[in-house]
Formats: sequence, C-alpha cells, structure tokens
Amino acid sequence: MGDCKRCGTCCRDVRLAESPELLEKAYGYWKKTKQIDPNFSEIYLIYPMLTFLFENQSEDLPYHYACKHYTIDKEGLPACSIHPVRPRMCKDFPYYEDVSHLQKEENLSPYEGCGYNDPG
Repeated sequence: MGDCKRCGTCCRDVRLAESPELLEKAYGYWKKTKQIDPNFSEIYLIYPMLTFLFENQSEDLPYHYACKHYTIDKEGLPACSIHPVRPRMCKDFPYYEDVSHLQKEENLSPYEGCGYNDPG
C-alpha cells in the first residue's frame, strides 16, 4: 500500500451510502438528544460539513458529497482547514471498520490515482 499524495480527491468527492435526507434526519435527531450514544455513527455528525453533489445508484457508495473544509494551502496543495480536529473517517482513510473484506489485489481507495492504491 502506498501513501497519500495530497490530491484532495477524497475531500472533493466524499462517497457515502447515506442519502442527504437520511444524514439530515439523523443529525437533527442527534442534536435533540440529551446524552450522546456511543453507538451513534460519526457519519451523521459530519452532515453540516458536506455539500451534496450527485447520486449514482449503480455504485456501492452512491451518494457523492464535497467537504466544506477542503481548501488549498499556502504552497498550493490541497489541505483540510480543520485538519487537527478532522473526523475519524478522514483520519482513518482509506481504512474503514469493514475494510477486511477487500482482497489484497483490490484497491483500498475508490479514487483512481489515489496514492493508497499504489503498491507498497
């Protein structure tokens, strides 16, 4: 497995299985709760960070979003404006809890040209 090339594709095209409506509904529910449920998925908490782009039902992760915190740094490289406090899904990319189903010859990242898909 290779390393991040800082291309920013994973920030400009965040792919999720959850629709904008579901994310909004779950986020609203979470905001009303008095106590945080440790089993409540972080994916719903990032709803305000995302802008819906489009839906492609032929994909495993059909909903495409862009992160509002994607930016370009002083050196002209893609960057995260909240990098020190970014969500776990960003810190752990491209690994996810269910990544163990992948075969060694499969790409870890869904993004063509991603450094994580390069041989190690």
